[in-house]
Amino acid sequence: MTTAEWHALQDTFYRKHRLYQMQWAGLDLSKFRIAASSFAGPIALQRDDRLLLEAGSAPMLDSSIHVYSASGQTIGTIEYEGLHMAGFSWNAREELVCVQEDGNVRVFSLSGRDPVSFSLGPEAREHGVAECCFWDQGLVAMTQDLRFIYVNDIGEPKPRMLADAQLTEPPHCWTVVPPHLTLSRHVEVLVATGATVLCVDAAGVQDQLLDQGPYARISVSPNGRLAALCSLQGRIQVVSIDFQRSFSECTAPASSALADIAWCGSDAAVLSFGDEALLVGPFGDTLSFEFDAPVHLVQELDGVRMFTDDVHELLSKVGEDSKSVFQIGSTAPAALLYDAVDTMRAHSSRADEIVRSIRDDMPQAVDTCIAAAGAEPDVGVQQALLRAASLGKSFLTAYNGDKLVDMCRSLRVVNSLASYAVGIPATLVQFHSLPFEEWVERLLHRNLHQLALRICAYMDAPADQVYVHWACAKIRASTIDDDALYRVLRERLDTLSRPIASYVDIAEVANACGFQRLAIRLLMHEPRAASQVPLLISMGQDDAAMDAAMRSGDADLVYFVIFHLFKALSLGDFFQTIARTPAAARLFEKYCTDMDAPVLEDYYFQDDAFAKSARLIVVENLHESDAVKLVANLKVALKMLHNDKASVLEAHAIDQQIKLLQVQQQFSRDISNEEESYIGLTLNETLARTLASGNYSRATKLRTDFKVPERRFYYIKVHALVGRRDWAELARLAHARKSPIGYRPFVDECVAALQYQEAAKYVPKCDVQDRAALFMRIGFYHEAAQAAVQARDVDTLRQVHAAATDPTLQHDIAQQIEQLTSR
Repeated sequence: MTTAEWHALQDTFYRKHRLYQMQWAGLDLSKFRIAASSFAGPIALQRDDRLLLEAGSAPMLDSSIHVYSASGQTIGTIEYEGLHMAGFSWNAREELVCVQEDGNVRVFSLSGRDPVSFSLGPEAREHGVAECCFWDQGLVAMTQDLRFIYVNDIGEPKPRMLADAQLTEPPHCWTVVPPHLTLSRHVEVLVATGATVLCVDAAGVQDQLLDQGPYARISVSPNGRLAALCSLQGRIQVVSIDFQRSFSECTAPASSALADIAWCGSDAAVLSFGDEALLVGPFGDTLSFEFDAPVHLVQELDGVRMFTDDVHELLSKVGEDSKSVFQIGSTAPAALLYDAVDTMRAHSSRADEIVRSIRDDMPQAVDTCIAAAGAEPDVGVQQALLRAASLGKSFLTAYNGDKLVDMCRSLRVVNSLASYAVGIPATLVQFHSLPFEEWVERLLHRNLHQLALRICAYMDAPADQVYVHWACAKIRASTIDDDALYRVLRERLDTLSRPIASYVDIAEVANACGFQRLAIRLLMHEPRAASQVPLLISMGQDDAAMDAAMRSGDADLVYFVIFHLFKALSLGDFFQTIARTPAAARLFEKYCTDMDAPVLEDYYFQDDAFAKSARLIVVENLHESDAVKLVANLKVALKMLHNDKASVLEAHAIDQQIKLLQVQQQFSRDISNEEESYIGLTLNETLARTLASGNYSRATKLRTDFKVPERRFYYIKVHALVGRRDWAELARLAHARKSPIGYRPFVDECVAALQYQEAAKYVPKCDVQDRAALFMRIGFYHEAAQAAVQARDVDTLRQVHAAATDPTLQHDIAQQIEQLTSR
């Protein structure tokens, strides 16, 4: 009967369900140090070297850590060699965290990866670690000088000190309040010393001012709101976490000392006294459970697992759904529906009467039966409840059956995990509390690849992690050569409907196990170059890494390989390596150019890139003000260009620049004002400054030497003469011969200099159609009118008439317009 496992505590029921008869043979757990993982995880045993054992009395006399499933099946052995452990426990990733007395911490994985080690710092190394307390993400260690060190995240360990509690003697007990349960979101430690309890965190120490101690045990509830205290006299209290309110009190049996405290939910605590477990309810009522051997407690999300040498049981609170169905005398719709199934199987007409009586409450009854099935640990009871729900659903037309289907799927997976061979007795609450991928990973820790594949297929979940773990395990256990092992892996992986997402993890294991050729071949199947390239580099396959980076088209990845090669190789080898990949060489050049790196000159020199070396010299000397150095450097660049037959034009340009610099040096020596130095000017600027200084003959010679086009020279000279206000020389230039640039530039330069009288001298030399507009531009309206009449431009005449202010001129213009328009 289902209720045979129920135990009443006032109006609340607790179920003590046997999970397993332990499969380990003849182990006496009192001879071992024990670490049991939550979420139905494994049990680690190590011989307690603090106890004297009679020869031949224990099956395991070494220092290894033996790992078992919850059913007592052997999972594996962790070879542990080192100093005595101050404590060990499992974290949320099912990794065994071992803290040595010298402050070193080692984290072991069930997957066979190398252990990760870190230190708790100089304080722990100097004074040693006395005790440890763990939670699923971190740990707190107490040193021999009674200071506390905490690590918030074992995955990224950063040891820090808590405030000094000024303890003068070891505390009676202490426990940790994890960061996610505190208001400050920082770890806190509750320390029982004297008759009181101290709350220690990184900021300070707070005395809770209690007077009923000393306390032998302290335990914090899973929601962080309550704390259970057990004094050395056996007095048990459940108080608020701030120790301001007391909710219940009772007295523990005096038959044996308290061994441990665990919470069954958030309102009841379980205490172990040797071979007895005591359940303390919310109001101080108790239930006692006797065992044949000392019992060990494992706190779970929704109950407490209790195991001894022989049995493994789960103590949990009976939910309201189960009570509605199975409580004696229950007339709830779900209970009636459950009875209807049995009645129907007996071919009784009473089944129809029951169904009709609960027709209005049928949706509620179906939901209750489904929920109760998820809370029941017995498979037969689950099936009966699901049959009842299915029966009720058949009488409903608008009921969504997804809830029933999902429950069936989840329970099938949970029951598979709970089998003796697997030994993961997770409840449905626990199963839904973790991502599905984590349950698959726990199966992989036990090398149950076939079951993991079936569960992934059943739950329609990707199985990539299963195949990756299988391949890694295959490689670790392999004794065949690289080629044969590659064929074995590919034969299995090629049968997949879609390729696995990443081969990097497999290749890393292959490389670590000495199968480097296998690792390289596996990486050729890796679709993500960002993951492929770093591993190839770590294996010394620089050329393959460069090829993969180039194929990816990711410039950052190519730079990553280039920087690695630059650090790893000599300069000469580095230049030769990147020269084999032109695109990488161009990226290297761009980076060196942007960062002004001097190594680029060496690269060009070794690569015989004469034109690029010359260009680099030119760029480096763009802002050089010392003419002597500049000429010398440009001569070096010119010499390099002479070695490159394809750089004739560049060589000519630099040769001309050297000549110009030499001329500028001579010009600069002839002037006394250093601020007007010619060094660094362009040819046009040199001409302009020479003309502006009145050295017309020198400018003409410069023009001839450098073959400056006549039109350009005229533009420069007109501008310089106007700027110098040398109207006589400007007139000689205009009348010497026909201007190759016309006379409009003469007018424009004079107008820009506000010299309208001078500009008027050159307007008559401009084209006829432009003269009227140019005269108007400088305000010469009489001349503008005459030019417009000469060009027979009526529109311009109208513009002049509108702009003019002289009435006589306006009258004359009007007559001219009339004459031109009347013809």
